[in-house]
Amino acid sequence: MYKRIIVAVSVALFILLALLAAIITDLNDRDFPQAIGSESRLNISFNKSGFSITEAFSKLEELDTRLELGLVKIAPDLAGDGDDKIFATLNDKALPDEFTWFNGKDTGKIVGKDRLANSYPDGLYLVTGNTSRLDEFEDTMKDVGVKVGRRDVSILDSLVFVVQERGFTTVILASLALISSLALFWLSVRARGRALRVLGGSPTMRIQMQDLTEFSGALLVSAGSVAIVAAVYVGVFHGWMYVAPFLKTLISLQVVVITVSIFATLIMSASAWPSAVMLATRQPAVKSLRSVAIVIQSLTFVLVVATAAPAWSAYKHSSAKATEMAQWKRLADQVSIVFATDIDEMNRMESMIGEMVKDAESIEAVALSYTYTKEMRHSVDFGEYSAISFVNQRWLDLVTMGAKQPVVTPVSHHNITEDLVHEIREEIDILSREGQPKNLFEPLQFLQPVEGSRLPVAQGGGGERLHFGDDILFAVVPSLYDTFNDSTLTSMISSDNIVFTGVTATQQLLERHSLDSQALRDRGIKGELKVVYIAEEGILQAQFAAYLVWLQNLSLIALIVAFSVATAISALITAILQAKCDFPLRLAGRSWMRILQSRVTKELLVGIILVIIVVMLQRPNAIGIVLVTAVYGLLIVPLSHLFAVHWCFNGVSKRRI
Repeated sequence: MYKRIIVAVSVALFILLALLAAIITDLNDRDFPQAIGSESRLNISFNKSGFSITEAFSKLEELDTRLELGLVKIAPDLAGDGDDKIFATLNDKALPDEFTWFNGKDTGKIVGKDRLANSYPDGLYLVTGNTSRLDEFEDTMKDVGVKVGRRDVSILDSLVFVVQERGFTTVILASLALISSLALFWLSVRARGRALRVLGGSPTMRIQMQDLTEFSGALLVSAGSVAIVAAVYVGVFHGWMYVAPFLKTLISLQVVVITVSIFATLIMSASAWPSAVMLATRQPAVKSLRSVAIVIQSLTFVLVVATAAPAWSAYKHSSAKATEMAQWKRLADQVSIVFATDIDEMNRMESMIGEMVKDAESIEAVALSYTYTKEMRHSVDFGEYSAISFVNQRWLDLVTMGAKQPVVTPVSHHNITEDLVHEIREEIDILSREGQPKNLFEPLQFLQPVEGSRLPVAQGGGGERLHFGDDILFAVVPSLYDTFNDSTLTSMISSDNIVFTGVTATQQLLERHSLDSQALRDRGIKGELKVVYIAEEGILQAQFAAYLVWLQNLSLIALIVAFSVATAISALITAILQAKCDFPLRLAGRSWMRILQSRVTKELLVGIILVIIVVMLQRPNAIGIVLVTAVYGLLIVPLSHLFAVHWCFNGVSKRRI
């Protein structure tokens, strides 16, 4: 019977490990899609190489063809409504038009190199062809100043990555706590038999080996059964190509857990070794295991309470990332202009760029967001605001698109601190265009998000990063061209704080104002201006962050299960120790509540003290979720004790205990 309990609980544990193995396999497949034969992943940066965008892609195509690498660039599907990725080939290669990942939900699209016409060359590339000459590729690129980071497919690397992530680490801790509880349970039910064998003169080593062999056998049966069923499930519902990496991951996790369980069993067995004295003095054989049970129960309870707040924060973070993803999708058709030129050439183009911005404003195809935060201007009193963002109406239209109710409300000049007003006046005066009226502050309109709304703005000097806030002051400029001089407009465009709508429309703007490649060559300018999407990197980062968040919540659930099992086993040991007293009291008519009152009260008091200590040390913002988790933990204690004494009473009645 006890072996069946061990097998049943360990099956639940190995199912949890199977879920973790599936997650690791999915993560590994996202990095190295098996469906297109990817075995290596490159992170390429041309920032310090001196290559223009066109030259960079030409270099990549040339090396890809010569070395038969089958390079495929990862990019988000900006044209779709979902969050799918697309994979753009640099050269013709026999790849399917579409493929699915391990999870089977998302679809990857293989497209031609034309899709990269308006993308940066920097980013992530998959190697779907020959990997034997990757070293030659890396050396060649490094010789011309290109930075190349390489990762090869490796289950071990995925496991290491998992250990480093808090959400995954908590799952592993929960597994170890659960397996330690199983070892404790096994020793508790074997304690009397061990004592009798010691009394009979059986060698210590033989007793140890017998107990470990039976315990390990039960675990191996559970692990093998789960592995076989899980492998068949993966093969049928995900694809047989994933069975091998999945089994490698699962078996690795199982080996670690079983090894730790045997090690923990040896330690607990040595620290609570039964003796003939225990039988002579009529002490329960499990008495020496009680302290270990209390420690395991307390540790898992502390872990549950301590993990609750981070898990809730992760959930809130997930909501924020989902919002950020939605905002990036609204900006999917927005593009920036990359200057592949030197400073002197940029200065020569400033007047033409100013005219281009003026033209774009006339057709409402240009948006501005340039933001200063408190951290960027320590000497300025921002008052109730965390940031001030110079925007135009086009930016507000983009980030509030689809809102059913107004999400911004006007702010009077008088409600802004004098220090901040002075800073805004100085900023406008410094950046203003010559010949414009001096008082450019009065036409500015000030807005702020309504309560409950969080709007994105682009950080000054780095518009590829969005800053979300509900306490941002928007300074709406009536006209970019009339407010800022040509040098400022050029600088804001180069830092992605000014963006344009549509690749084709922006390319036509460049041509109309003699800023296309051919016109620049005619003027003796060797550099070029390239139109690229601004949302690619933001969407990819938001996708990854949102994917990892729910794993934190899975780990909390796993830890709650581990704590519940540990509490039940601890209560069972206590019930066995107290069975000699509980049985006659119950026969005398005393209620279970009165019998359990003292032991339950002690554990609840200790639990409350542990919760207070965790809250004082952690100081979580989400105190409510911590209290809800603590209430569950404190509720499971009396329920476990009630179940345990019922079980022991029946066991004593039937002379099984």
